[in-house]
Amino acid sequence: MRKFGKKILTTVLAFALCLVSLIPFPAQAKVPEVRHTPNWTKSSAVWQVSDGVTAYIKDGVLYFEGNGVIPDYTNDNLADRPWHTSIFGTVVVGTGITDIGTRAFAEFTNLRYFYIPSTTFISDSTVFHKIDSKPVIRIQGTEETTRMIGSKIAYTSLDSIAAIAQSVSHNTLYVVDNGAMKNLFRQKTYPNVERVFTADNPDIDQPTKLAQQDGEQLQPFTSPLRFAPGYEVTGQAVTSKQIKPGVAYLNVVAFYLDNIYPGYEYGQTYSNMVTTGDKTYAGFDAPRNYCFTIPAQLQSPGRVFKVIQVVNGQHVVLDDLDTSDTTVTFSSDKGTFTYSIIYQ
Repeated sequence: MRKFGKKILTTVLAFALCLVSLIPFPAQAKVPEVRHTPNWTKSSAVWQVSDGVTAYIKDGVLYFEGNGVIPDYTNDNLADRPWHTSIFGTVVVGTGITDIGTRAFAEFTNLRYFYIPSTTFISDSTVFHKIDSKPVIRIQGTEETTRMIGSKIAYTSLDSIAAIAQSVSHNTLYVVDNGAMKNLFRQKTYPNVERVFTADNPDIDQPTKLAQQDGEQLQPFTSPLRFAPGYEVTGQAVTSKQIKPGVAYLNVVAFYLDNIYPGYEYGQTYSNMVTTGDKTYAGFDAPRNYCFTIPAQLQSPGRVFKVIQVVNGQHVVLDDLDTSDTTVTFSSDKGTFTYSIIYQ
């Protein structure tokens, strides 16, 4: 009888467990913020991405772990990406990933949430080409990794992310750890990077609501470059923006600093446009003088400046035509160009 009772009890318990397994639980929503150490328990195949780097997908999240790089891809070999036919809405990059190559996640239209360590370099904006139209990029950590381009130009991981921020859709949101990181990242460019928020924002899990916030007080923008007196034309506006250029551009500047002007140091880089309404001027019939206001942190009595101007891959060095310690005057027949300030 006792054995029979135990058998009945066992049967009842098994039936109860079956009922529990049939109770419908609410479906898990996509989690827009990774608030814990990722669970590295793999539920799918593990792909060897490069030497030292593996990837896998778990619950709609593409994880990368290990030490090394996510390689470059081109339009011709996108199908070589192990995750090329997968569906995922979130990417989480581990702290050991040093670089993310070109087009690594291009054309994944479902990809909206992207988590990257602050120490990881991103090659260029093609990484995010044709992903979700309102992506959220979570920069995790408070450190920058620095690399030297040539012997004098320090280039950081946050510089590489800022270079993307200045060129991608204004719908992109950036989330960083704290206020200090927010200020550091926003001030990488001028005008400042927009839509940067801290992880403690109460709306951090509601990107749509977050995007609607207008509480950021952006630094008022004034172009540091203008036409010199006597060269102005009514209706023409000069707009120069401080930018974070790519490595290829900085290699050109580094060549001049290391080989042609070894006594000079790198200052900053700007993009320039001359416009009248919707019209943009590529150049002019004759050279015109521009006057550049030197940033306060670069001003010093007796300091000598030069301008490296780049147009469609062609570069030229322009001398300072004035004797002021606060301005640089140079002559050019170009209206649209990129230029760097160097000094000794």
